[in-house]
Amino acid sequence: MKHKESKEDRFHRLAEARVNKIIPMIRLLGNLSNTGIYSYSRHQVEQIFTALQLELVKAKIRFLQPQGKRNKRFSLSEPYDPNEMRATEDHPAFVIPLPDGTYLRAVGFPNEDYPAINIYWDNGTNAPTEILCFAEFNQEKQGDMRVCIGAYRSDEEDTTYYEPYMAERNVTDD
Repeated sequence: MKHKESKEDRFHRLAEARVNKIIPMIRLLGNLSNTGIYSYSRHQVEQIFTALQLELVKAKIRFLQPQGKRNKRFSLSEPYDPNEMRATEDHPAFVIPLPDGTYLRAVGFPNEDYPAINIYWDNGTNAPTEILCFAEFNQEKQGDMRVCIGAYRSDEEDTTYYEPYMAERNVTDD
């Protein structure tokens, strides 16, 4: 009688096989760094690794999301959760794992009028426990005040802003 493979055993077998297929391809990609044979720009390198990072984040998110949330249909009858931002082609993300098992996650919003980056502190389930800060380009401002950087503090009700942005707010008419 043939033994049926358990879900855990099948996962273990396939995960090892797939990771062992991916690693040599990454090493082959690294071989392209040989400037004696190839020529490339910093921009091209950024494009390559941004695309790879995005795919890795999307794959990891699939593991971290509860099964019921995958491909969930949109519904106006359910409460809106702005903290549920996930990496997409429209909102690229970069994730840095921290030693305590949590993550710092930067999500980009390449909006034409107000491009921005939000930085979240994730608890590991891709549900941001806290938005830490943001950086936004505001073309309506002048000079160095066009970059607005704000940090959120749990002990403050208002956002703390980067000095050049606050300088405009603190100007008094004498």
